[in-house]
Amino acid sequence: MTDPEVPEAEMSLVGNVVEGEATAVFPWGVIVDLGLSRDGLIDVLYIDDDDDYQVGDRVSCYLDAFDEMKNKFILRPPGQVPLAERLRRAEERRGLSS
Repeated sequence: MTDPEVPEAEMSLVGNVVEGEATAVFPWGVIVDLGLSRDGLIDVLYIDDDDDYQVGDRVSCYLDAFDEMKNKFILRPPGQVPLAERLRRAEERRGLSS
């Protein structure tokens, strides 16, 4: 394993619920320290208007994937539909409303 690679044991967590601490909150998402080799990111697409993430919050999320471009694990809050599914549903709604 070279230094930039994500350990296989961490990649095996994809699809599982993980916990961590919010270390930064930005308009584009929340950075979460998972205690792993890389931080996690809750993308703004998964943050609802009434969500109120604060630095220091304990968060529990699904670890959906590892994004090599962002060098972060992509997180999805419980109860949120995966992004691909949300886009598919939006496309269906557009097709129905045409």
